[in-house]
Amino acid sequence: MANFFQKNKKKKIFMNSFPVLDFLLTYNLGILGGNMTELKARSEFEKKYKWDLSPLFADENAFLRAISDTLDQIKTFQKNFDGHLKKLEDFQRALKVYEQLGIEIDQIANYGFMPQTSDFSDEKFGEIAHAAQDFVTKSDVALSFWKDALINADDQILNQINKDPKYAELIRKTKLDKKSYLGNTVEKTIANLQNALNTPYDVYTKLRAGDYHMQDFQVNGKTYKNSFVAYENFYQNDENTEIRKKSFRSFSAGLKANQNVAAAAYLNQVTNEKVLATMHGYDSVFDYLLAPQEVDRVMFDRQIDLIMNDFAPVAQKYLKHVAKVNGLSKMTFADWKLDLDSELNPEASIEDGYNYVMKATAKLGDEYTKTIEPFLKDRWVDFPANTGKDSGGYTTFPYGVHPFILMSWTGRLSDVYTLIHEIGHAGQGALSAKNQSYYNYEPSTYYVEAPSTFNELLLSDYLENQSDDPRTKRFALSHRLSDTYFHNFITHLTEAAFQRRVYTIIDQGGSFNADKLNQIMKNVLSNFWGDAVEIDNDAALTWMRQAHYYMGLYSYTYSAGLTISTQGFINLKNNPESGRKSWLDFLKLGGSKAPIAAAKTAGVDVTSDQPLKNTIQFLSDTVDKIIAYTKQIEK
Repeated sequence: MANFFQKNKKKKIFMNSFPVLDFLLTYNLGILGGNMTELKARSEFEKKYKWDLSPLFADENAFLRAISDTLDQIKTFQKNFDGHLKKLEDFQRALKVYEQLGIEIDQIANYGFMPQTSDFSDEKFGEIAHAAQDFVTKSDVALSFWKDALINADDQILNQINKDPKYAELIRKTKLDKKSYLGNTVEKTIANLQNALNTPYDVYTKLRAGDYHMQDFQVNGKTYKNSFVAYENFYQNDENTEIRKKSFRSFSAGLKANQNVAAAAYLNQVTNEKVLATMHGYDSVFDYLLAPQEVDRVMFDRQIDLIMNDFAPVAQKYLKHVAKVNGLSKMTFADWKLDLDSELNPEASIEDGYNYVMKATAKLGDEYTKTIEPFLKDRWVDFPANTGKDSGGYTTFPYGVHPFILMSWTGRLSDVYTLIHEIGHAGQGALSAKNQSYYNYEPSTYYVEAPSTFNELLLSDYLENQSDDPRTKRFALSHRLSDTYFHNFITHLTEAAFQRRVYTIIDQGGSFNADKLNQIMKNVLSNFWGDAVEIDNDAALTWMRQAHYYMGLYSYTYSAGLTISTQGFINLKNNPESGRKSWLDFLKLGGSKAPIAAAKTAGVDVTSDQPLKNTIQFLSDTVDKIIAYTKQIEK
């Protein structure tokens, strides 16, 4: 996923707010007890299924000591180099010192936010997060002279530094920043205001974690408790139509009760971005937000327009088939996440998930599998679906330490898609860190979702080819659509189309309230789904469900990454040896190359629309194969 805390570049976190896909009948870890949606406290889970953060810091005290020590090191760095960066040799010395300093800052920033996402109800975790955010602000302010010196350095010095490939991303982005730099005083002031600028996102996360209260609902005399996690992880995919519909109404009512506060927070967010865009000399907020991704508006618009226009009929065709197979006379927004074959979603333990991941990724060879192999033994992943946990999942890979993953395991095979997605991020992070310097290892947001979605394609391919049974093959292909493409090509793409309209309003000096946002979202969804899905006023509240709106123009990158991964997957299928090599070379790049050049390493030309058209054709063929399998099953 989603890129989490994308505004803070010291945190390399990739979020996939990827809902697990089926209602749990027998929970393998035994955490739900008799009531399937009564989530348990974090303390009730086995330690072996929680992540181990000790490779970062042994405990909170070690973390706090690291903050104090690093602030002292920053003061020393400031004393030694502030005002003393004149010659090439000065910069070369500073670069060596700063590399270790940057790694320590990165590790502190990562450790600071992770515990809280595992349980927002834990006050101690909140204190850790606050300490980290305060530290990041102080370090940004104290080190602003360093960015200032780099940006104001003579191009001849920068070019000399760039002769060492370990600094490629740093120098490339420094030259890019030159175009919009406001000077040390102003940039330091903005850094000082970072906590205030982050307030809209903080308000949203607090709303989502605690204030979106959902009413209980009843089906066949049984009372069901509802919540953000319960709805997205369980109810929205339930095969019982009444559970889906009543949980959706309860969920939507919970959202609607907070829509005005959420709209105010979002307006504050995009207004802040517009102000910063104008201050930095950008005519459009789009150009300001796309600049760090190193792509232009043409690539952004093409991704949205082609999928909204060309993929929409394919998606509609598939959902009409889902409705037919499941005996629905019409499909509402409460139904569109329904599995094609709800009864066929086998149970899977975490250990099963590990085995699926390792077998599915075997096509990438020993180097890749050995890289990800320790993820279960060394507890990279936080699996519990506990109360207070952030829904969805993400991966972060602090430099110098293995990656960390947050998700919620519900005991179904569909969970493996979430896991292998996040392992895709982890594999890229680990390979990048192994092959690149600290300065080079952060991949561009534009293609960061490619490794994760590529892994999902490997899983679908593995599952399809494990059996001759048409029902099992259909299951694999239907989850290729519902787990991989529908989430990344539809959920996030419609978010992007929504965002484009919102930012256009802001660019034109306009404003909005909750009613306006509901209207925009309803219109976007209606345009995409046509007559395949009934879009009502509750569906319009979808803009309140994702944190992506607080991360700039991030949502569209899921489809951009999936376009790259689809073409890479096709290359692997057509020519396993060269396809494997080019994909591994791509994963090892980090940010050492800009997005267009990086995609070419993977064998994909993103300057044209052909890879996206190939992807849409691949999906159209998948839908046709699913329908053909259904015909075989019905015979």
